[in-house]
This record gives sequence, C-alpha cells and structure tokens, in this order.
Amino acid sequence: MSCLTLTSCSMLDTHQLDDNANHVNIYDDFEQVKHCQYLGELVGSEGKWYTFFFISNTDLTLGSIADLKNKAVDIGANSIHIEEHMGFNTSVTFLGHAYECPQS
Repeated sequence: MSCLTLTSCSMLDTHQLDDNANHVNIYDDFEQVKHCQYLGELVGSEGKWYTFFFISNTDLTLGSIADLKNKAVDIGANSIHIEEHMGFNTSVTFLGHAYECPQS
C-alpha cells in the first residue's frame, strides 16, 4: 500500500523550471517579439484528469509555464509569445511561439 501511495504522490509533481530557463521571457503582445528570430511553436501543459483534485490552479498554471520555458531553452529560445491559453477543467495548457531575441 505504501508503494502505491509513493507512486501516486510522485505522479502529482508539477513541471519544475530548469535553472537555465530562468531567463526566458514570456510576452502576450506580438510587438515585443516582432524583431526577433522565430524558432518554432511550443505547447506547455500541466495536469491530468486525475491530478486536478490535488493540485491548485496556481500550481497547474506555474507548471505549464515552466514546461513552456524549459522547452524554449531546449530549442535555443529566450522569449515566448503566448498565443493562447487553452482552458480545460483538469489541466492548464499554453500555446506559444518561441523566439531568439537580441539581449538588451
């Protein structure tokens, strides 16, 4: 029984922001990335049909953003333009576009 409990607890962990993803900026206005190099489309998501009972909306949202930022770093992006938030009852998903922007 304790093995089952430990397994179910580990399934409730949310995405954590990688240390190298701290510098990734998220924008909701295209003007902020229009002079940047487009690198690709990303989807960040957190939550499963069985986890929303145990994880707050805030933690689901932060986990989804961490997933998005981690994926951005993986393709060399430092900025994300969030296109859409897909609201589900059991999870949080963001659709975004990754960019490499000049550092100011």
